[in-house]
Amino acid sequence: MKTYSIARYLVLGLVIGVMGTGPTAVGETLPDSPELMRALADELGRSMNLQMEDLEKPYFIQYTVDDSVVYQIAASYGDVTSSERERAREFYSQVRVGSYELDNTNFVDDSGGFFRFFGRGGGPGGGQARLPLEDDYAALRQAIWWATDQDYKDAVETLTKKRAYMKDKNLQDRPNDFVRASVVAHSEPTATIDFDRAAWEQKLQKISARFNKYPQVQDSRVQMLAAAGNTYTLNTEGTRLRTGETGALLIVNAELQADDGMKISDGLDYFARKPQDLPALDRVLADVDELVARLTKAAEAPILERYTGPVLFDGTAAAQMFRTLMAEGVAGHVDPVGTQRRQLTGAGSLEKKLEQRILPSSFAVYDDPTVRKLGDDYLLGHYRYDDEGVQAEKVDLVVDGKLQSMAMSRVPTKKLSGSNGHARRLPGGGDIQPAIGCLFIKDNEGVSDEELKARLIEAAEDEGLEYGLRVASVRTAGIGSSQADLFAMIMRMQQRGGQQNVGDPIYAYKVYVEDGREELVRGCEFGQVKIRDLKHIVAAGNKPAVYNYIGIGFAGATPATSIIAPAVLAEELELSKIEQEHDKL
Repeated sequence: MKTYSIARYLVLGLVIGVMGTGPTAVGETLPDSPELMRALADELGRSMNLQMEDLEKPYFIQYTVDDSVVYQIAASYGDVTSSERERAREFYSQVRVGSYELDNTNFVDDSGGFFRFFGRGGGPGGGQARLPLEDDYAALRQAIWWATDQDYKDAVETLTKKRAYMKDKNLQDRPNDFVRASVVAHSEPTATIDFDRAAWEQKLQKISARFNKYPQVQDSRVQMLAAAGNTYTLNTEGTRLRTGETGALLIVNAELQADDGMKISDGLDYFARKPQDLPALDRVLADVDELVARLTKAAEAPILERYTGPVLFDGTAAAQMFRTLMAEGVAGHVDPVGTQRRQLTGAGSLEKKLEQRILPSSFAVYDDPTVRKLGDDYLLGHYRYDDEGVQAEKVDLVVDGKLQSMAMSRVPTKKLSGSNGHARRLPGGGDIQPAIGCLFIKDNEGVSDEELKARLIEAAEDEGLEYGLRVASVRTAGIGSSQADLFAMIMRMQQRGGQQNVGDPIYAYKVYVEDGREELVRGCEFGQVKIRDLKHIVAAGNKPAVYNYIGIGFAGATPATSIIAPAVLAEELELSKIEQEHDKL
C-alpha cells in the first residue's frame, strides 16, 4: 500500500535543487528510524499543551516528514552538466487552534493592505523545517519543537484576527473549518532504490548527443531524476503512518525557430516506479528523432491567421484541456473568510454546479488515485493515502453528464463535508489543499478515431467551412515543459489578468472537407475557453490517452496528477494568430 505519489520526492529535487556527490552505483535503503518516530510522537504529545497566556491550546496537530534521497542528472549535447545527490528530511507541521467548527485556517487577512491567505495549517504551508539526518533523539525533538512553536504562535495570532473580523461581518452558511477522520495505523518497509549513477550518466550523454545531428535545434535539455522516500504521518487523533516509495522521471526538451523567428518547442517525459522500468535507450533515441522531425515540420508550417469552428482535440490534447478546465474546479475548495474571497481558490470551484449538467449526458468522470498503471503507462497521480493520512477513494464526480460530487479533503465546503482522501500538499512544501489524483473521463458513446475525423469534416461542412481543425498537443506549464513553454504560458496569463486558458497549440492541422487531407499550421492561440464549452462536445473517442502533469513554481504549483481522457470534438471554438514580436534567427 502506497501513501504519496513519488512525485513528491521527484519535485523535491526540482524545487530545492540537489547537491553533493555520493556513490555512483548503489542499492540504497533509507534508514528504519524508530528514533525519528519516537521524537515525532513525543513532541506531538508535548505540543498539545502549548499555550500562550490567556489563549487556547491546540485542538489538533499533524506532523509529516519526508525522508528522501534524490538523484538528479542533467546533460546537454553529449556532456553531463550536473550529477548530484540530495539526502533530506523535510518536516511539516499543521497546528490548529480553536475547534473543528472554527479555527485559525481558511482566512484572508488584508488588514492594512497586507494580503495573506491562512490555509489548512494556520499559515502558508504551516511550520516547516529541515530535520537532522542523524537519528539523534534530542536534536530531532529540538528541530520539531522550533517549527511547531512558530506554527502555534502564528495560529493563535491568526485565530484572534479571524474572530475580530467575523464580529463585524454577516457571514451566511459558513461551513466548519475541519472534520474528523478515521484513525489509521500502518507501517511499510523502508524504501530502497537501485540506481547506477555512472550508467545513467552515460545514457544521458548519448541521449543529449543525439541533438548534435540536428543543427536546426537551438536548445535542448535532458534531465533524469530518481528518488526514494519514506513518509511519516502522525496526528493527535491517533493516526500513525510510515510508507515507502520509489520513482524515476526522464525529461527531454528541444527548441528551434521558424524563419520568422517564432520559437517552437516540445518535449518527451517518461515516468516509472523504478529507474529500471524507464524505456530502453534505443526507444528514447528513436523518440528524439521523431520529436525533432515534428518540430521541424511545425517550424516550416504556415501561420493560422483566424479560425472559428469545430475543433477535434486528440487524446493528449483533450487530457490537457480537461486538466485546465476541470482539475481545479472539481476539487472541493472552500471560500475563505475575508474581504478578498472572490479572488482566491474558491472562486474557481464548481460547487455551485452540483446536480447540474457540465458535460453531455453520455459522459462520466471519476477520480481514482488508487490506480497505479493503465496499460504500459504509470500514473503519476497514484497514491493510497493522502497528505492528511486519509485513505484515497474512487469518487464519481460526473454521472450522466451531471456534477455529483467533488474531490474532498477534511475541510468542508458549503454543500459537502467529509474527506474522500484527496488532500494534497503543493510541491515544495506548500499548503495542503483538495486536489485530484487520477482523473478519468469517459464517454459511454465513444467512437473510433476514423469516425471522429468524419464527424469533424461533417461539422465543418455544415458550417460552410473549407476545413475543420485538429489539435494534437498544446503548450503546458509543468516540470516537463521547456523554458519557451513556461514563458509563453505566463505571458498569456498576464495578458488575461491571471486567468488560465487552454494552452497554445503546438501541433494543429487543417482537415479539409473536400478530401480529408491534413495541413499542419502554427502560431495560433485559443480564445477564452470556459467550462460551459464542455457541454457542447459533439462526440468523443473510445481510446484513452494518459497525461501526467505537475505544475511547479511561478508556473502555478499543483500536486502530481494524471488525466486519462479520450479525444473529443468541440462544437465551436475560436483561434487566432499570436500577436507577438519574435527575435531574429
